[in-house]
Amino acid sequence: MAHLQILPGVFDRVDPLVERFLDMREKLRWMLAVGGERVLLYKRMYSGTLSPYYDPIRKQIQQTPNDTIGFGTPFVGGYFGPFEIFVSLKTAGSQQQITIQEEGIKRTFNSVGSWALWEPLLNNKDFIVRRNNQRMWIESVDVSKWRHHILHQTFNATEVERSNIIYKIPIEGLADDTTGLTCPVVPPLP
Repeated sequence: MAHLQILPGVFDRVDPLVERFLDMREKLRWMLAVGGERVLLYKRMYSGTLSPYYDPIRKQIQQTPNDTIGFGTPFVGGYFGPFEIFVSLKTAGSQQQITIQEEGIKRTFNSVGSWALWEPLLNNKDFIVRRNNQRMWIESVDVSKWRHHILHQTFNATEVERSNIIYKIPIEGLADDTTGLTCPVVPPLP
């Protein structure tokens, strides 16, 4: 049995596919660290205590300008967060599509190339807050996978109208305890 000692151990081997996958994720993380934008992510609640503004018979929320309980969602609190994440947004200088709806004006950016890392998972109706207090809906989330593992997420960003109730969610500011970087959020225009 002496010949088995010269073979490398099973635990010493690293799967080249795993190395490739981790290398791809590391490159994506580096790209966002260099060219991304730090934003606050608010994830919409899909369970919890029902808001008093929610009508269980019609399964609708009463649209009131002072719904500071559910912020336009059926649940108390409305959103989890904030979570600081890096995203790459394609908004400045890109084409915009403006449509008029019952709720107001909707500006959709031609956001081909807007993306974020693999976690936290983004969902439709989540929103992000930029440093200038601009709030944007996350829509059309598409997950990019490699061998059933998530690499990154692409999404469309739609600017939220300033009269929307989510502008009443208090935002403290962007700060990072590990690096000490802070950026105060500019208050919204009247």
